Amino acid sequence: MRGADTFTESLFTMLRLEDFVPQAHPLRPIRTMVNQALTKMDRLFASMYEADIKGGRPSIAPEKLLRAMLLQVLYSIRSERQL
Repeated sequence: MRGADTFTESLFTMLRLEDFVPQAHPLRPIRTMVNQALTKMDRLFASMYEADIKGGRPSIAPEKLLRAMLLQVLYSIRSERQL
């Protein structure tokens, strides 16, 4: 079962996370490009994750995993545990 690609920033802070990243930061245009590419891949992800009839917990959204892995590469983080 495929998890939803949602974000709950109010869970951790009273400010928006956008306020912490400068407007001229290079990750902003990269994030826009990545989100556009992931939107185009939505049907592919949907076909890979069948509706689970048995129930169970949904997985982490593949979009979230790919965004995290991209940050891991861009910041030269050695492992997923360090991320």
